[in-house]
Amino acid sequence: MKNKEKVKEKPYAQLLDRIMLYASVFMIMGLSDAAIPILPELSDSTLLTNGAASSLIFSSYFIGALLTMIPFGVLADAYGNRLLIIIGLILTLISGAAIIASDNVWVIVIARFVEGMGCGAFFPAAFAMLSNFKQSGQYIGEFNSLLNLGLAAGMGLTGILVSTGIKNGLILFEGLLIPTFMISLMVLINNGYGETVSKKSEVAVVMLRSRKMLIHPEYSQIWLLSFILFGSSGVLIALYPDFSLGSLQKGALGAYLASIYLGAMVTSLLAGRLQVQRDILVRAGMVITGAGALAAVFHPIGLTLMGAGSGLGLVGLVTGVAYLKVEKGLAMGIFNTCTYAGLALVPLISGLVLSVLGYSGSTQGYSGVFVVNGILLMVMVFLPMGALKK
Repeated sequence: MKNKEKVKEKPYAQLLDRIMLYASVFMIMGLSDAAIPILPELSDSTLLTNGAASSLIFSSYFIGALLTMIPFGVLADAYGNRLLIIIGLILTLISGAAIIASDNVWVIVIARFVEGMGCGAFFPAAFAMLSNFKQSGQYIGEFNSLLNLGLAAGMGLTGILVSTGIKNGLILFEGLLIPTFMISLMVLINNGYGETVSKKSEVAVVMLRSRKMLIHPEYSQIWLLSFILFGSSGVLIALYPDFSLGSLQKGALGAYLASIYLGAMVTSLLAGRLQVQRDILVRAGMVITGAGALAAVFHPIGLTLMGAGSGLGLVGLVTGVAYLKVEKGLAMGIFNTCTYAGLALVPLISGLVLSVLGYSGSTQGYSGVFVVNGILLMVMVFLPMGALKK
């Protein structure tokens, strides 16, 4: 049974919540991406080859997020979203401090896993809070825009600061995250833990019910769309540097990769303000992202197009999940699990397929993968998407 506890809202409570969420997502994403440009340096002190160590450091973040999104989403329903936001920030701060302080690759791997857990605590609660606002579509668009801006800033500023010190980008975002945490703590004190929609004693029961939600005939389409949209985008992000090797300078490559986030940022803002049915937004996002994947075979501007499409798709999917007749924390936990599963697994599977077929390192092989992903994205348009129309 649901136990929806209503708490009288204080003046400016929603504005304070938005400040907390917007500042937090920018800093959390900035810190997470600040490690990417310096992966080879972070993996220097290991007996593993640098490539294997870099992959381990990179992947441990996604593993931490994947394993905790649903449990933390359920806990947000039972204990309040703001409390889980604070837990997410604490875990992120701890992991950032550990990466800065240590040069031991195993400590860094564990810290990245903990950082992923922080992400797992933050996102289901954040999206659940945003979906409760009257102007949820607009606010989700703004939130996603800042998410992408944080990712771009993390990569860009680390690249600029690396000449002054390998970990200076990490130090910058860790330092900025401390006042963000203090502001969020004050919001928690002012606004409370947040509305609860399930009993604490029902946490285990709700966790078990998540299995049924995963295979629900209508809901499963949303999870599949999330997995494919972000997984296919992840393939291009992961493989495009190798595909463009020798034909694109590093500076230009970095700019085009950053344009993925900038494209998503712009369309997220637009999508949040459009009075368009959710399934139409998702279909448009799938088509544009697919077209971007195909165009990227011929010119890197396709990456920008792909980012623009994914921004539309994300806003449509998140607002759609917000209207499902289930606990929002649980629903957002499953949604985020599927997006991170796509980001982690689809590039890995694509790389393995290339290797098995003997096309690893081949321009033709990479082109084939991009084309297949582009077509797959466009095929998804023909799903009924019934749950997004309600």
